[in-house]
Amino acid sequence: MNFKLSALAAITVAAVASAATTTVTAYDVAELEAIMADAKSHLFQYMLLVYSGKLSMSDLPAGVVDVAMDAIDNKDYSSLLTEVDFDGVNSMVTALPWYSTRLLPQINSIYSKEQATATLL
Repeated sequence: MNFKLSALAAITVAAVASAATTTVTAYDVAELEAIMADAKSHLFQYMLLVYSGKLSMSDLPAGVVDVAMDAIDNKDYSSLLTEVDFDGVNSMVTALPWYSTRLLPQINSIYSKEQATATLL
């Protein structure tokens, strides 16, 4: 997975522009980017959640697997963002045991950088 902040700005703009009834915010995208990066970096901990029955693939919010697959293949997944259940992503992310210690700081960092980039555009 290749996480570039300039791509994050383009993805957010494209997602917002293509959203008919779904509004995708920069924070939504930051949250999704953070969870994908964290899962890549700490795959074993996520596998332990699956093994223990605390998480299953069927629990993943709509659209997340498609976005992750395109991200893994270094494809542009911006058109898929309107299909993601971001309320579900938020519920899933905030329920993880390492949300406060690992994910929230990463989300805030990505979001802050996105906001700084957006103001320059």
